[in-house]
Amino acid sequence: MSVPALQVQVSKGHGAARAARDARGARDSRDSRDSNTAHDAGIARFRLETEFETQPGVTVLVGPSGAGKSTLLRCIAGLSKPDQGRIAIGGRIVFDAAKRVDVPPEHRQVAFVFQDLALFPHLTVRENVVYGLRRLDARERERRRAGIMAAFQIEHLQHRLPRDTSGGEQQRVALARSLVTEPSVLLLDEPLTSLDRYLKAAIIDDLLRWNQARRIPIVYVTHDRDEMLALGDRIIALSQGRIAADGMPLDVVPALRQEAVAQPGGCENLLDAVVVAAHEAEGTMRCRVAGIAGDLEVPLTRVAAGATVRVGIRAGDILLASARPAILGPCNVIRGRVQSRGRTLVEIRADGGAELLVHLPAAAGAPAGLEVGAEAWMIVRSHACHLVRTPALGPVQRLFVFVCSGNTSRSPMAQAICNAEVARRLKVPPEALGAAGVRALSAGLAATPGMPMTGAAQQALSRLGVPVFEHRSQNLTAELVTSAEAIFCMTTRLRDLATAAFPGAAAKIALLPPSGMELEEPAGGGADAFANLARQIQACVRQRLDTLVGAPE
Repeated sequence: MSVPALQVQVSKGHGAARAARDARGARDSRDSRDSNTAHDAGIARFRLETEFETQPGVTVLVGPSGAGKSTLLRCIAGLSKPDQGRIAIGGRIVFDAAKRVDVPPEHRQVAFVFQDLALFPHLTVRENVVYGLRRLDARERERRRAGIMAAFQIEHLQHRLPRDTSGGEQQRVALARSLVTEPSVLLLDEPLTSLDRYLKAAIIDDLLRWNQARRIPIVYVTHDRDEMLALGDRIIALSQGRIAADGMPLDVVPALRQEAVAQPGGCENLLDAVVVAAHEAEGTMRCRVAGIAGDLEVPLTRVAAGATVRVGIRAGDILLASARPAILGPCNVIRGRVQSRGRTLVEIRADGGAELLVHLPAAAGAPAGLEVGAEAWMIVRSHACHLVRTPALGPVQRLFVFVCSGNTSRSPMAQAICNAEVARRLKVPPEALGAAGVRALSAGLAATPGMPMTGAAQQALSRLGVPVFEHRSQNLTAELVTSAEAIFCMTTRLRDLATAAFPGAAAKIALLPPSGMELEEPAGGGADAFANLARQIQACVRQRLDTLVGAPE
C-alpha cells in the first residue's frame, strides 16, 4: 500500500468568538481570522480533534462557520501549532508533538492561498509570481514562470500592477504565485468567494487541468455547494472540530446542514429551471422549476423559451403562511411542509422536493401552527425572483459514469435508464439533459471500442419503455474519471479494478447495487434474463437519484 500524500492527526484548542456569534444567529462564511484571534486570546469553546489521510486530488473541507476549517489549514501549513498530533506530507514528517518536530512553514513545501490573496501591491504580476523563486537560477526561474503563467492564462498581465487587474485576474495571479514553487500540498481558504460564476468556473477548470499533470493533494475550504461538487474528489465535513462526514460528494453534499452551505449572489435558494413562455404585457416569464410543483413567474428578460436558467430567491423575500393565501397581483404561491424551524429560519420542503429557506424577522418569529411536519405556503413576488443565466460548474452538471466490463450491455442500459429517469424527474426532454445539469455516460474496463449495444440489452430497455440510443462502446479514461462526479460499477470486482486503475479517484468510485448484491451479466443471455437485469438496474438507479436529484412527484 502506498504512503498517503498527506496525513493529518491534530488536536488544538479552537476559538469561540465565531461560535458565539453563530449562536446569536449570524451566518458568515469567513471564520479564519476570528477563530485564530479568539484562540490567541486564550478563549476556547471546543477542541479541534481531526485525523484523516488524503491521496492526490481535491479534498473539500466544509462545515458551519467556526467549525475549525481554517484552523486546520493553518496547522497543516505551519502557521498555527497543534497542541498534540502529527502531520506528514509524502511520508516526510513536518510536525510531531511527541518527537518535538515542527518544520517551519517555508520548508514544508505547502502553498496557501487565502481569501484576501495578499498580493504585493507594489510589485507587477510577473514579480508577484516569481517572488518565491529568488533562490533559483535565472533559467529555472524563467521556466517555471512561463509555465505557470501560461497555465493560468495571465501572460498578458505580467507588467501590470495588481490594482490594474480584475478580481478574477488577481485570483489567477495568487494561484500562480503559490503553485510556481511546485508545492507538495496546496491549501485554499475560500479563494473564489468574491467571483461570479463565469469567472469561478473558468478558474476551477484551469486549476483542475493543472493538477491533472501535477497530482498533488489539494485541501479546499468552501461553503459553496457548486464548488463542492465541481472540485471535490472527496468531501470532509467538520462540526465542532470533529469530522462529521467523510466521503464522495454525491453522498456527503446532499446531507449537509444548511449553515454549512452558502449560495452565491446573496440568494440562499437557487433553483434550476427552464423558460416556458414570456408574458410581455405583464413583464414576466413563466419558468418550470425543478423540485417545485407548478411553474414560477419571474421578471421578463431576453431569454428564449427552452433556455436553461437558475432562479435565485433570497430567504428574506419569502412570506410564509400556515393556510393557502388569497393573493392578488403577480405573486408565486408554493406549497410545502416544514422540515425544520428555528427562531428566525424555517426550512420548507416544497411539493416536488425542492428545499427552501425562509428568513423571518427575529421579533416576529414563525407564524403559529407551523410546527415541523405542518403544511406551509410560501409567497414570493415575481420580481423577487432573480434570474441567473449561467452554466453549471463542471461536475455540478453531475456527470455519472456507469461501468461494466465490455460496455455493450449492463453499463449502456444503466446509462439509458439513468438519463430517462433524470429527464422524467426534471420534466425536461432527454435531449436537454446536458443543459439541465445532469446526464449519464457509460464505459468499460475491457471494451472493444466502437461496438454497439447488444440486441438483448436494447430489447430489455424497450420492455421498460426506456428510449434506446445509438451506442458505441468505450473504455474508462482519465478524462472521463476527472469529469465524473460519480462512477458506478456493476460488481465489486469491477469496482476494485476501476479503483486500482485510478487510485486517485477512489473516493468517487462506488458500487451501483446495494452491498451484498451484484449486477452480473445474465448467464443464458435470453431476453427475459436481460429484462430482469434491466429492472434491477432501474431500481438501483432510482435509489441513487432519490438523493441526488430528488424523488419524483
